[in-house]
Amino acid sequence: MKLRISLLGAFALVSLTACDQPANDNPLFPLAAGKQWTYQIETVYDAPDAKTTTHTLEIRNLGSAQLSDGSQAWVRRSNNGHEYWLVTDNTGINRVALKSPSKEQAVMDIEPRTVLPAGLAQGSTWTTTTVPYFLRRRNEKPAEFRYLNKYKDLPMVFKVVDMDTALQTPAGKFDHCVRVDGTMEMMLWNDEAFAYKPTPILSREWYCPGVGLAQVERDEPTTAKLFQGGTMRMRLLSYR
Repeated sequence: MKLRISLLGAFALVSLTACDQPANDNPLFPLAAGKQWTYQIETVYDAPDAKTTTHTLEIRNLGSAQLSDGSQAWVRRSNNGHEYWLVTDNTGINRVALKSPSKEQAVMDIEPRTVLPAGLAQGSTWTTTTVPYFLRRRNEKPAEFRYLNKYKDLPMVFKVVDMDTALQTPAGKFDHCVRVDGTMEMMLWNDEAFAYKPTPILSREWYCPGVGLAQVERDEPTTAKLFQGGTMRMRLLSYR
C-alpha cells in the first residue's frame, strides 16, 4: 500500500523563504525556493489527421517540506496543478511523491524515481519509469495511452551521451550542458507486420548548469492506422 505525505509537509510549505535550498543543490537541476521556468511545448502529430498543438508549461520551486518519516523533500509545482516531491542525497535527485490536482495530499511513489543520479559521467546509465506522453488511440476512450494501466510505469533506460554540449533555446544560448538520451520499447500493434511488435520510444533531454532542464525532445511513432503518434519538443522560454 502506498504511504501518504504527512500534514506536516503541507504546513511546512507556509514558511518558505527565498534562501530555502538544499546544501548540495545540483546546478543541473536546481531546487532552491523561488526559481521558476517557463517552457513552450510543441507536439506534431502524424498523418492522417496531422496537427500541431502548442502550449506553455510553468514550473516553480516551492521549497522544502517534511515527509512523514521526518526526512526533507523539495517541492516543485506546475501551472497545471501537479506537485513533484524530490529528495536530493548522495544517490542523486529522486522523485519520491506526486500530488495531482485531484488529490488533497501527495502520494508516495512505491519506489523513488531517478531524475538525475549523482556522479554523472560520459556513458552513465540508469533506469526509471515513464509513460507515453502523447501517443493516442484514434477511436477509443480514453485516447491517450498514458491513462491505460498496462502502459503506466514503463521502464526507460537513460544514458549520458554528452557532458559538454551547447544548446540554443528561446531563453538564450547555454554552454557545458549535459545531454541525456532515453530509450524504451512498447509492445504495440504494427500494421505492416500484422502483429504486436516492440516499438521504440525515444527521449532526449538537455540539462544546463545554473539553469536546469532546458529542452526535451520525444519521439513516439505511429505503428497502426488506429493510433496517432508524432514528436514533441519542450523548449525553455524563460527562467529566473
